[in-house]
Parts: sequence; C-alpha cells; structure tokens
Amino acid sequence: MSEQVKKAEQTLSIGDVSDQLGIPSSTIRFYEKEFGSYLQVLKTAGGHRRFRPQDAEKLKYIHTLVHEQGRSLRDVKAALVSDKDPVLLRKDIDLLLEVFETLVQENQKLHNAVQGLSERIIALEEGAKGKKRFKIF
Repeated sequence: MSEQVKKAEQTLSIGDVSDQLGIPSSTIRFYEKEFGSYLQVLKTAGGHRRFRPQDAEKLKYIHTLVHEQGRSLRDVKAALVSDKDPVLLRKDIDLLLEVFETLVQENQKLHNAVQGLSERIIALEEGAKGKKRFKIF
C-alpha cells in the first residue's frame, strides 16, 4: 500500500469532521481561514480538505474557546500563538499570576470585612442582652 493511500485512510473529509464535531462545514472553513497557521489542514491534489485526528481536536478546541467560553477571535488567536511561543506563554502566565495575586488580596479584604461585621454583631447582641426591657401593655 502506498504512503498516500495510508494517509488518505487516516484522514477525514470536511463533512465527516462536521458530523463528528457538530460544527457546520462553513464554520470549519472560516476557522481554517482565520487560524490557518494553527490548523494547517491538508489538501488533496483536487483541493479537497483532509483532516487528521489532531486537526479535528484543534477545531474542537477553537470552537470551545469561541462558542462555549465566548472569547473573541482576537483573544483566541493570541491564545493559540502563546501556546506555540514560550515567551508569550510566559507573559500569559505572569499576567495570570498577577490577576491571581490581586484576587487573593481582594479575598483577604473581604474576609477581614466579614470578620469585623461578625464581631460587631456579636457585640451588639451581647449589649442587647444586658439591657432591661419594658413591657408594653
């Protein structure tokens, strides 16, 4: 069996990928156009798209980022580039760590505020117990 026949058997048509992933063929073509450097879809001599299993996984990942997470195309492109570039990945990690630290600080402020309110409530309740109350007729 020739090498081309083996490769053709291991790939899927755009219709097969569309059915498998539940993504319209037009969306797959759009993703290929927008994210061509990330996808790198094979084409036959006749120009038909042939998708390898890893191509289908990449399409699914893009679809998840855009449609399930609601990220913009620009954000998705940046995320895909940073997946390949260690310098950009480091910048993404640094940004995430900065956001994480900010959230930790905000969480500590909220915890302190809740603790202060709890102490005030306890003090008010104890103060109310010591006061005499008058009965109303």
